[in-house]
Amino acid sequence: MAIVDTEKLVDGERLRMAVQAFRDAAEKGLTRGKLAEAMGHVGLRSADRARKLLSDQGAEFDCRSELRTREKVFVMVKGPRWDDNISRETRLALRVAAMTLGHGGNAILEKQLEILEQIVDKTLTDRDRKVLDRLRKNIHVRGGVSEQTGDNQVAVLGKIFDSFSADIPRQVELDYQKAGASQPRKILFSPYCLTQDIFGGGTFVLGEEAVSHEVMQVRLSRIHGIRVVNRPVIFLKADKLKRAAEHQIGGWIKTDHPYEVRLRVTGRSWIQAMSEARPDLPGFRIEKKGSHALISFQANAPEGLIRWILQMGPAAEVLEPEALRSKVREAAEAMVQVYGGPNEVNSTL
Repeated sequence: MAIVDTEKLVDGERLRMAVQAFRDAAEKGLTRGKLAEAMGHVGLRSADRARKLLSDQGAEFDCRSELRTREKVFVMVKGPRWDDNISRETRLALRVAAMTLGHGGNAILEKQLEILEQIVDKTLTDRDRKVLDRLRKNIHVRGGVSEQTGDNQVAVLGKIFDSFSADIPRQVELDYQKAGASQPRKILFSPYCLTQDIFGGGTFVLGEEAVSHEVMQVRLSRIHGIRVVNRPVIFLKADKLKRAAEHQIGGWIKTDHPYEVRLRVTGRSWIQAMSEARPDLPGFRIEKKGSHALISFQANAPEGLIRWILQMGPAAEVLEPEALRSKVREAAEAMVQVYGGPNEVNSTL
């Protein structure tokens, strides 16, 4: 519990009672008389001293007058610096963060945030708790993934954190099973950073294979076992690791220098959506040109980028680079082969 400095003007416990009363009153606020009553039926001067002392200690108040009595009403919009209560807005943000992490493919961190939420709930007033219970029913996070996690993944993530947090970061030995492999294989690995990808969904660990110094990214859910070894992490390709971390899309990484991607996007909905919520791509820019918009950003890994572009269908046309334009065209032609060309469609009618 934080230490309350009362400057010997107000009893410390009564000052805490004042903060609690303001929090319970929320936007309704308190008059001088209501504050004095909430502090244990003290005098009006004590209530005034408490409010001034709280202001000196970082609290902020809005003031208005009651329509009927013209009496001043004070609303605390920010608590004092020592206040360890969590606002319902902060609590709500924590709930949204947990849900977003879960739909981004990290059910482990979502569960850890839920534990933190339980701790935070202890600081809420009864009124705020009831408000939050109602608000939770109106929050929905969709559009991501629901990653299937094993029982050992909390331990795996803990070992990764142990490696990162050592005075000198340590290498780890992984039992890692690549997609399509029948058995895991051992990898001596130097972890560089965790990446949480929303496009592809899932949590990845980016780093170097310690023997070959090959830059690689491993999916957390495919690590079957992990051991921190007594060998320091030494990165020989730090610049490439940085580029891979900054430009990875959908879990795919490249260490090449980035190139500029230019798209022509049509459709009012796509253009408006990207204007209001810009894709989190390096150097993203949007320039409206009447019925279309020109989009540009930096990238170096085409696989995840193609997946992102194809979601817009014919509304997105790659202008540059030509190599990416060709890959998107090949993907579109392959889709036509899957669904059948016009002649095949007509023959079935």
